[in-house]
Amino acid sequence: MNSIQELFQKKDKELLSIYFTCGYPELEDTTQVISALEKSGVDFIEVGLPYSDPLADGPTIQYSSQRALENGVNLDIIFEQLLTIKQTNKTPLVLMGYLNQMLKYGEEKFCQKVVDCG
Repeated sequence: MNSIQELFQKKDKELLSIYFTCGYPELEDTTQVISALEKSGVDFIEVGLPYSDPLADGPTIQYSSQRALENGVNLDIIFEQLLTIKQTNKTPLVLMGYLNQMLKYGEEKFCQKVVDCG
């Protein structure tokens, strides 16, 4: 059973999940945001993968995605950042993005990077 499944097995506790956009407000803030969320006690973290055309998201995520992309964030940078924090972060991470991103990056390559970061 993975760590997310374990969280949902606990019926005596409501879970708190927080979403943030990688590379926002600054390119290098991803690991700092994850560390701060972990220290604050969130149960799992939704890691937003910025996308150039986030039509299914509201204006706040659209704005943060645009800003992150302007900062130069991309999937390679995000995976590097997630590998960096892997050793210290114990809070489960859930990647939130669009299928288009994975397809463009390459499905096998994307999945392998996710495994490497987990």
